[in-house]
Amino acid sequence: MARAQDQLDEAIGIIRDTAGGLDEDLKGRSEAAAAAMEVHREKFFFQSLTGLPFAVKANKAAKAFAASADDASVGVVEAVAKEIDDKADAPGTVLT
Repeated sequence: MARAQDQLDEAIGIIRDTAGGLDEDLKGRSEAAAAAMEVHREKFFFQSLTGLPFAVKANKAAKAFAASADDASVGVVEAVAKEIDDKADAPGTVLT
């Protein structure tokens, strides 16, 4: 398994573990962000070095979220998930 996938898996796990004890709004938002990241996990973007910076960024955001599960940290996780969503399938980002 590629290092990017390992990093992304860790981030998704941390987000889901932390989300379990939150109120419905934060729980729903954080789980949606984790699901958005998971959609791209098997793509070439994360099987190559291309996705590594985004996976590391997701992992850091997840750890910050675990340390302080609040609106701001969920917002960061959501922003990283959106970045991944925008980049993982962008033309010129993925080699076929």
